[in-house]
Amino acid sequence: MNIHKVYAFLGVHFRRRRMEVFSSFFSPTATTRVVDLGGAPETWIGHDTKLRLTLVNLDTNCLKGHIPSVVADALACPFEDKNFDVVFSNSLIEHLSSEENQRAFAAEVQRLSRNGYFVQTPNRWFPIEPHFLGLFVQFVPKRFRPGVVRWMTLWGWIAKPSRELCQRCCNEIRLVDARELQLLFPDATIVRERFLGLTKSLIAVRTQTVDSALQAPNGTR
Repeated sequence: MNIHKVYAFLGVHFRRRRMEVFSSFFSPTATTRVVDLGGAPETWIGHDTKLRLTLVNLDTNCLKGHIPSVVADALACPFEDKNFDVVFSNSLIEHLSSEENQRAFAAEVQRLSRNGYFVQTPNRWFPIEPHFLGLFVQFVPKRFRPGVVRWMTLWGWIAKPSRELCQRCCNEIRLVDARELQLLFPDATIVRERFLGLTKSLIAVRTQTVDSALQAPNGTR
């Protein structure tokens, strides 16, 4: 079994719903300039609006396809201030490993954005850790976490990673909760994605029409 196929299968519904929420906030058109920090083409599969979209990623394997892309660090993008109408990011900020890097990323989002941003991240308090697909992994003390990841998560069972890879992945991921996300983006509204009544993911959104967008049907706040 390929673990990436598992992620793709589990993520289809949430990604589709997330893009519906994005569209409800920003009503993008063919002239809307959007940059996706940490982006990949599959995020935008099925999105029915043609955008002036640019993907930014350090991993060239994530940038294969027809969408314009730039290989760059999301903490220091090679663009001028306010270069994009909307800055979009899906499940990147938790991979930046430290509070300092996450603050630098938040500042870069603000720098690049002309009209708003949409920054999604998994919720630290959701019981299933989404990268390793294991229960409460994020609350295990750091020195024991690599062993738990290897032997008590779906990722560990399927991928059979080395101890070194488990350690590296554990060091990389730093999940945040709603309070921390609000501190990183103080001018944002925090929208909650729910699953079985629990907050699965959080989205920091700022837009000139944020108040009206929150009235969308089946609200996720």
